[in-house]
Amino acid sequence: MSTIPPKTLNPRSKTANHSASVAKKAASKKNSPPKDKAPEDYRPTIWENMTPSQKTEVESLAQEYRQFLTEAKTERTTLAKVLSWAKDAGLTDLAKSGPAPGGGYLVHHGKLLGLAIPGAKNDEGFNLIVTHGDAPRLDLKPRCLYESGGLGFFKSNLYGGLKKFQWLARPLAMWGFCVLKDGREVTFRYGEDENDPVLTITDLLPHLDSRVQRDKKLVDAFPAERLNALLASRPFGQPNDKNRLKKTVTDFLLSRWGLTEDDLISSEIELVPAGPAKEVGLDASLIGGYGQDDRLSTFVAAKAILEVKKPAKPLLLIVFDREEIGSYGSTGAETNFITRLAAAALTKTAKGTDWLTMTETLAKSQAISADVEAAFDPTFKEVHDELNAARLGYGPCLTRYTGGAGKYGASEARAEYMAKIRRVFDEAQIAWQSSLLGKQEYGGGGTVALSLAYHGVSVVDCGAPLLSMHSPFEIASKADLWMAKKALKAFLSNA
Repeated sequence: MSTIPPKTLNPRSKTANHSASVAKKAASKKNSPPKDKAPEDYRPTIWENMTPSQKTEVESLAQEYRQFLTEAKTERTTLAKVLSWAKDAGLTDLAKSGPAPGGGYLVHHGKLLGLAIPGAKNDEGFNLIVTHGDAPRLDLKPRCLYESGGLGFFKSNLYGGLKKFQWLARPLAMWGFCVLKDGREVTFRYGEDENDPVLTITDLLPHLDSRVQRDKKLVDAFPAERLNALLASRPFGQPNDKNRLKKTVTDFLLSRWGLTEDDLISSEIELVPAGPAKEVGLDASLIGGYGQDDRLSTFVAAKAILEVKKPAKPLLLIVFDREEIGSYGSTGAETNFITRLAAAALTKTAKGTDWLTMTETLAKSQAISADVEAAFDPTFKEVHDELNAARLGYGPCLTRYTGGAGKYGASEARAEYMAKIRRVFDEAQIAWQSSLLGKQEYGGGGTVALSLAYHGVSVVDCGAPLLSMHSPFEIASKADLWMAKKALKAFLSNA
């Protein structure tokens, strides 16, 4: 989920808002809540209705998901994971010649992935799920290496809507993809192994911060240009040599990965929180980790589509890049990738198609924009509309409309489509919520739903709720993870 930048409303944004659908037991007059109470207080959580075998299934899925979060902290590594699952399932490259009767995949620029599964009915449109693989982070600038005060640093550049102070004084890892002038590719991660040193961004001690930080507005207290990663303090060479700390770093880059300072210009190096995803809580019912927006949705969507056998309608899954910065660029949702994937899917897995047929097929399609939602946080209850706020442990959230400032830039699902998704979920015994992000005029957020609506696709946002969204340590419920996968599988199979 992308944020709406301050003083700017992205026309491709969504208000990430939530409420909770009343479970069947709470539907009776006996259990109906008063008008001023949220319905969640009057119905059981997902946990309370689980069988022992389902609890085992939840724990197994959560363990696999935590490993995925730990191993996929960039858009490229996320794509690589999903692509490996697709290949293991027998999908073939749609960019190559020849048919793909069992389904296929399409990769664009190493950061954008589409999966296609053939269906029996090719004239009724696709059942389509879209997610995104990028997350808020710190990138390195092209010219990033400098030394000052006897220390070596990397200059960083913000990516996405993050709170800058949350990235100070914490262990950071460096994940890199570099292309040298001769075309060779170098991929690395540093700071994740238990024997690796980590990087960090220094913070100011409270004894001296009153005029520099404490007395300023939060937006001004932590300038982006100060978020620079500490690299080295041991100088290289002789005392009279210049740039001795820079030399320490360049010597390390060359000896470790064969990189020169100029090679950093053609590199994608990201600073991300170091360490594995963890279970959270004394009851271990939650999962904490970096990048769950939107890798949680990517994980469950990929697992769901690869489990559907012989669907009635053809299925598509697209994992976009650059959602957190507006979906622009050659790997974002504002490209024509959806039309390329649809055309390739119909051509390779069906009887072929022309442009008109393909665009009409898209217009008949129905989609879920699978993106996480903001969970109700009782510590900050004043920003939530409690009647329309998502709760952890009550299932994925349906968000009918998106945007902000009076639904500006909204992609709003039609009542007919909302009714259909409700029916599909209820018939599949999915626990779900209807939700909105927060109170009006308190902000907003966005997904790629608007980009799908451009093609005439019926679309609604649906995803698991998170606490501490866009932070280095987001929190999700294991129960919501499990139910989100079941919900997406029900949509692909029965919508």
